[in-house]
Amino acid sequence: MESLVKETVMDTQVLSNLPDEALRSRVCEAVRRHWVQPHAAEPFVPPGPERVEQLARTALDTMLTRQFRVGPLPSPEVYEQFLAPIRRFVAKGKPIRVIVGYAPLKNPNAVPYSRADWAEFFALGHLVAWHNKVQRVYPPGLQFQLYFDDETLLLANFANKDVMHSYMSSVADLVRVLGYQSVFRPPTRLTAIAWFLRFGPYQLFRFVLMQIAEGRVRRWERDPANCEQIERMKEYARRNVLVPAGLSEEACEHFFAHASHRFRVCWEALQMGARLFPNRQRLLALYLDGLQHHRPQIALHLTSVDKGQITQPWQGEGVLLDNGHGKLEPFVLTSRRQRHYHLRVIDGLNVVPAPGFERIAVVWPQTDDEPGRAGNIADLSV
Repeated sequence: MESLVKETVMDTQVLSNLPDEALRSRVCEAVRRHWVQPHAAEPFVPPGPERVEQLARTALDTMLTRQFRVGPLPSPEVYEQFLAPIRRFVAKGKPIRVIVGYAPLKNPNAVPYSRADWAEFFALGHLVAWHNKVQRVYPPGLQFQLYFDDETLLLANFANKDVMHSYMSSVADLVRVLGYQSVFRPPTRLTAIAWFLRFGPYQLFRFVLMQIAEGRVRRWERDPANCEQIERMKEYARRNVLVPAGLSEEACEHFFAHASHRFRVCWEALQMGARLFPNRQRLLALYLDGLQHHRPQIALHLTSVDKGQITQPWQGEGVLLDNGHGKLEPFVLTSRRQRHYHLRVIDGLNVVPAPGFERIAVVWPQTDDEPGRAGNIADLSV
């Protein structure tokens, strides 16, 4: 009977119909497969000048492989901007430091909790896999530092500091639990480095910078050519910003428009400050495809887990997707995706020794004749 069930499941290529124990076994197998272990840095003598260029280009070309990159390859001009800091790291024989832009909280429209979950687990493992790939061609490999963008959410979205602290602390704890300290520097917050946007001794400078940014953004918004991008950014605000209770539909639309405007002003000020105080070793990576900001960002655009997904880890709940071909793949269940997937929670897991990792959801697409979901996202909030 068991072999008949197995044959039937594999014939239909659906794992989500397996009995609990069998599915739990497949889930644990998938989790262990994605708990990537970092390759240790090998002894490496700084190369001579004649090899620096070759090694730097080889390392960058490896970093830009499709497994980790979303979108087209950078233009020659942007490629050279990426190459400049990599040359400096290679000349010193040090790991290539990559700043990874990270949100300071989970999307409150998608999950009812504020902590790292399986989405962050899969994303961190994917970054380690990136290090391992580069380490094969450049022995020191990569070194990451997460930069939590708390400043923008404080200024643009008036986010709750306690909620942000809970999430940021949980991500730092997860790095330690997974044993990734060798490739991750301690994370930091944007408020710790964007001193030009803080109150205190620099209040006047901050005021002037924000006023200039406000004027630049207003001019950008008045350009008819930017109408499509303004609407696109308003839609992003609609997905991400928590609306105060009791607002009318018209008031909500104004709220979203104003939130996206504040976001543009904050980023304009940050970009101006970065140009005034440049970091020559800055190599920025973002879980974006380049369409989310009002001005292009010079950054490596990353896939979030694998299979070309670019969903930001904090945009939803980390789950495993039954791909219909006998495999469970990492997936981020955002608020928009929740309506289109069935969900089955598997608990009793003991693979990752961290709070909240005792259970995970397996999801699969709905069909027209199967409305509704087999579970609820709140099931994972305990």
